Amino acid sequence: MIAPPTEDDWHSEPWGLDAKAAYERFNGKTLEQAVSMIAADALNREEDLMFMPAICFRYYLPAYLQYLMSGASQRDSDGASCVFGLIDHRHDDIVGDAILLRNVVRTIAHVGDRQSWYDADKSIYGSFRGKADRILRKLQSS
Repeated sequence: MIAPPTEDDWHSEPWGLDAKAAYERFNGKTLEQAVSMIAADALNREEDLMFMPAICFRYYLPAYLQYLMSGASQRDSDGASCVFGLIDHRHDDIVGDAILLRNVVRTIAHVGDRQSWYDADKSIYGSFRGKADRILRKLQSS
């Protein structure tokens, strides 16, 4: 099992206010603890992932993906819809890690196929399939 990010990992990049908030919530948390935090409030924990340093992001992103693949995420339209923007924004931090990339591709395809399972109205969230296809093309062209 890989240990959570160290203080040096957290301070490996300059911080904005959002990175500080991510640090306060995630620092020292195991992946299992992170999955629980994400399940309790995926929308806001996705925002933490968006702005944490790359090393920390690569450690904690699998917790978010695990949540989205689990039964606990059923009817979490906000948590599911956010994954597309998160992956698009952090694309460069994903493509260099083959294992993480495989996990991301699998999860994006899964979420793209299950819009109704997440109870995500297309008139509000747009097409998950369309968003997934765009992100998958971007990831595959990298």
